[in-house]
Amino acid sequence: MPVTEFASLSLIPPNTLSDPHVIDFFSKVSSWQSSSSGYPLTFFTNSAEPAEIYLITGWDDVRAHERWIASSRNQELLQIAEGFLNIIGMVHLDLDFNEFPAGAESLVYVRSTGAAKGLSDEAKAKSVTSIRCGWTGNGRDVQEIGTRVYYFAESDTHLEDGGKEDTAAVHARTHLKRVKFT
Repeated sequence: MPVTEFASLSLIPPNTLSDPHVIDFFSKVSSWQSSSSGYPLTFFTNSAEPAEIYLITGWDDVRAHERWIASSRNQELLQIAEGFLNIIGMVHLDLDFNEFPAGAESLVYVRSTGAAKGLSDEAKAKSVTSIRCGWTGNGRDVQEIGTRVYYFAESDTHLEDGGKEDTAAVHARTHLKRVKFT
């Protein structure tokens, strides 16, 4: 099963998403990385913090992504970004990227920080995700031993804790809006 890369990035002020060098950089990232991975890249920004950028894409497995990270093309991209972009974090989720809604214009993202007591994985997911309509998905970091779960839903879907005291501890929702760098 393909894994989903979920990377958190932040523009260094005064850089903005509309700056030509930022657009050029993300266009290169999209083209070069997708030619290596075989998967399209999607970019989102935090509606409340426009300097935050989220890259979501697929890889056949973690090792394929690690080869890309070490590649000369990726190293070139990292050098270009050095003065205007910070990498906040990156995880490989056990969420099949083929199921990700590549055309989604917006998403809601929630990250849990703990496990629910005595609940199965399926029950934990259901206790945090209340589906109204649209796509939902969740995954754990395949390289971390822990209980943190990353939940995603199209913006017309509600993610909530269901009011249960024994459910996973949940961080605040982050509303993401699609960004296209062309």
